[in-house]
Amino acid sequence: MPEFLKRVGVGAAIGLVVGLLVGWGTQIEGFFLKSMLDGYEFLSYDARMKGKVSGVEEASIEDVVVIDIEQNSIENLGRFREWPYAYHGQLIDVVSSGNPKAILFDIIFDPENSYSFDLVNALVSEIPPGDEELGQAVEQFLISHDPNRFVTSTGESGVVYHAVVFEQADTSIFAYPMEKEPEGYDPSDHIIHLPIDQALHLPEGDRIGNTFVELFSASRGVGSPNFPPDEDGIIRRVPTAIYFKGPQHVYPSLTMVVAMNILDIPQDGFDYDFEERLLRLRNRSGEIVREIPIDDHGRMYVNYFGYFKTFYYLPYVYCWDPEMLPPEYWEDKIALVGTSTPGLMDLRNTPVQETFAGVEIHANVIHSLMKNEFVKLTDSKTNFLVIILCCTLLGAIVGLPKHPLKSLPMLILAVIAWIIFAYSQFLGKLVMWEIVRPSISLGITYLGIFLYNFLVSEKDKRFLKNTFGAYLAPELIDEMYETKQEPKLGGDSGIKTAFFTDIQSFSSFSEVLTATQLVELLNEYLTAMTDTLLEQRGTLDKYEGDAIVAFFGAPIPMDDHAYRACIVALSMQKELAILRDKWASEGDKWPELVCNMRHRIGINSGDIVTGNMGSRTRMNYTMMGDVVNTAARLEASAKQYGVYTQVGDNTYNLVKDKFEWRILDYVRVKGKKLPVRVYELLSEKDGLDGSSNSEMIKTFLEGYELYKNQKWKQALKAFMVAEELEEKFTGRPTTPSQVYIERCKYFKKHSPGKNWDGVWTLTTK
Repeated sequence: MPEFLKRVGVGAAIGLVVGLLVGWGTQIEGFFLKSMLDGYEFLSYDARMKGKVSGVEEASIEDVVVIDIEQNSIENLGRFREWPYAYHGQLIDVVSSGNPKAILFDIIFDPENSYSFDLVNALVSEIPPGDEELGQAVEQFLISHDPNRFVTSTGESGVVYHAVVFEQADTSIFAYPMEKEPEGYDPSDHIIHLPIDQALHLPEGDRIGNTFVELFSASRGVGSPNFPPDEDGIIRRVPTAIYFKGPQHVYPSLTMVVAMNILDIPQDGFDYDFEERLLRLRNRSGEIVREIPIDDHGRMYVNYFGYFKTFYYLPYVYCWDPEMLPPEYWEDKIALVGTSTPGLMDLRNTPVQETFAGVEIHANVIHSLMKNEFVKLTDSKTNFLVIILCCTLLGAIVGLPKHPLKSLPMLILAVIAWIIFAYSQFLGKLVMWEIVRPSISLGITYLGIFLYNFLVSEKDKRFLKNTFGAYLAPELIDEMYETKQEPKLGGDSGIKTAFFTDIQSFSSFSEVLTATQLVELLNEYLTAMTDTLLEQRGTLDKYEGDAIVAFFGAPIPMDDHAYRACIVALSMQKELAILRDKWASEGDKWPELVCNMRHRIGINSGDIVTGNMGSRTRMNYTMMGDVVNTAARLEASAKQYGVYTQVGDNTYNLVKDKFEWRILDYVRVKGKKLPVRVYELLSEKDGLDGSSNSEMIKTFLEGYELYKNQKWKQALKAFMVAEELEEKFTGRPTTPSQVYIERCKYFKKHSPGKNWDGVWTLTTK
């Protein structure tokens, strides 16, 4: 399989596994990660809800009005707990005269203590007041404290809805479960008819906490005002109905019972589809008029339309007084009676605000029901499939490049894109997609691929780096990895180029430098030379003191190994010139010997064996062969000619058209039987500096041709002219022209004979 497809396949497989583990594993009930991630999902939910309501103006919704028991009303009417229920009856009479759609009381009422009313009424009946003014005051008291007025007004209005509170049994405080509704209350017109299998999904109640049965009976409808918060104390969802276990009756929520009457929903018009997580409401004609997204307990998510007081708030006392507000104001409005006063303990924590009046939560729910705008959360199956798809796709994309770090921007873009998508879906369609689980899944997918690449895929590369990193260029190691070449004991034979370099007269340096200086000097020199070598993909064999042993063409074969070796030789000479200038500029730090440092280079090409030599536990990647030995001799013998880069004829023949040369000799180096032609490498093609160099080379070659033809006198003359043009500098022991001057003088006296082959045998290295 191609490497490219393998990377993509492995990435996609890792993404699939991560998607399965995160998408399924974090949804297991009781698993700590589920509750933790659910908590983070709630935070992302809250952030989107806040984003939705930002910019919404206060009191911008007027079709649902909150009649607020606030501080001004308490100051005018007295302490709320001491208000006679007749006040509420008067409020109902005033508001209902304007023909509202509904009046909801978000207040829990128990039967009123009518002792004061009964006492005054009895006294007046027995002894009527003789004082007219006192009689009017008594009459006003009896009207304003009539305990029946609240119930009577509730029944006569036909649009009033009251709260019935469902509680859990607590035998420790003698709150026992109820087997039926309180005596005297017939709930048949107030409950909804559901199959028991649907009812059992709903939040349950063991008992009714308030027992004002006369008020219940007079109401157009009753419902539960309960909205228990989520585990973090924030109210995001509210029940649509409550299952009263004793009599097995289902009561709608307080807001839902209002919607039933406004939308003409019969008692059997509720259809809970817990598989699709939808509550379908059918009107009396059988038409589905609402499809409300719910959770697995039949709770709907609150669609908050704004911050606190986005709905219109009117003081209770203002609505209670018939002279303060014209009745027609209430035409087709829905009024909710509640409180925003902190002392009355009805402030809640919501996604949009920490302090939020409970009555306005009901206002948001009823407004949502009227406008048919609901928050919908994606189901777990959809979330699971999306996570798998996203992780698999990201895994394949991350697998495209060879190095996962190069695809890190794709992870960042993927997470950002998903967050933008989730926000746009909510702000545009009220669809709440999960953010945390998909984002975490994408991150784990990337991390999984990175770890796989590091632990498995990069294992071979790390092995190669550990083995070759000290003497191979990084790109060569990468190439070895790509071609699956691993180091092994043994060698490979092939045409390559050996490269030797050594500092001239380095033993003299230890006499003038301290050990610390010597180490510093060598480190600086070897660093510069090695960098130059590795830049041209040369392989460092070893350091031998000040000497560098290297080769080109292994472990990765290259057609231009000879060319690269020559380029490195020229570059090293230039680098050393730069170092000389640097050392000279450092004043007295370095002696003159250092500032005049030179090194010799020997290069030879041919059949070389390269490979790991040594034992199976410790091996060294090196080169062997006759070509290598010759290259070493060329470096050493360069000093006899006074040159600093000497190249064998095999190398010369491979790259002769790309550089400027000077033929040096046809020589038999020490320890070798076969002679070789050797050359001095001068520069790249057309790179000689100045006319004097060109003239010197030309004159030297003329002398060399005369020398080969045993014309000693003419050759001597040419070499003497060339010698005048040779470069002179401190530390240069001789020049090729001077060498041939001495030879010509020698051969004039000791002729080699007519059969002379032109070979000069070196007796020293």
